[in-house]
Amino acid sequence: MSKPLVSIIASVYDGVKAKYLEKALISIASQSYPNIELILVLDGVKRNDLLNIIKQYQSKIKMKIIKQFQKSGLAKAMNLALKYVKGEFICRMDMDDISHPLRIEKQVEFLIKCLDIDVVGTWAIEIDENGVEVFRKKMPVSHEECYKFFIKRDPLIHPTAMFRKDFFKKAGPYPEDTYLAEDTMLWANAFAAGCKFANIPEYLYYFRIDKDFYKRRRGLKVAWDIFRCRIKVNRKLKYPLISYIYALLYGLIRLTPSSILALAYKKFR
Repeated sequence: MSKPLVSIIASVYDGVKAKYLEKALISIASQSYPNIELILVLDGVKRNDLLNIIKQYQSKIKMKIIKQFQKSGLAKAMNLALKYVKGEFICRMDMDDISHPLRIEKQVEFLIKCLDIDVVGTWAIEIDENGVEVFRKKMPVSHEECYKFFIKRDPLIHPTAMFRKDFFKKAGPYPEDTYLAEDTMLWANAFAAGCKFANIPEYLYYFRIDKDFYKRRRGLKVAWDIFRCRIKVNRKLKYPLISYIYALLYGLIRLTPSSILALAYKKFR
């Protein structure tokens, strides 16, 4: 009996380092699960080194390449990729991270076993520029725990998520009216639509935190977007008053220098 097809949706832009992209593709090619396709959006990519690496792996991974001449951002790139998926399950991944060889196999097994779950993430190991372990990040496991956790922070590590295809029929596509919080608003819409969440309590993903990680996640534009979206989440899901305090603190911390943001991130992981 053939295994269900899994469609990995991902995007590449010119800011990705070539060595990170290659390691990400190696991790996809090395998956124990046999039936995978990669839907890869080239989001305004012009660098030949990135294009050459992708070309090298087209013979090793079943791959659908979608080219966009202008960079559109993650939400629009993912919505474009969703139009081309053929899989029963849809898997996210960032092209500077690494998936454990058993990641897809274990997530598929989980979704086949737990028919009430619409989306499942995993725990993750944070790594630095050289692939050295920095921190092991645990996430809430059950749906109830995910819902309560969302009062403070996102309940899934976005690039670890695997969805049933019907998830996007229930929750809708990635919201495109945010700057960096497209995953936050996707989770909010999914909870409101009755989707069930879970995380596998295993470290099946390696999440890259390079020297520019915090720089990209601070500033007035980021702070306002995070605060605005968290307020929308709280209203949509009718969270208690404390959630608005968390939203304010979440936004304010994005206005601090990168060094302070890094310290806060490490303390409240």
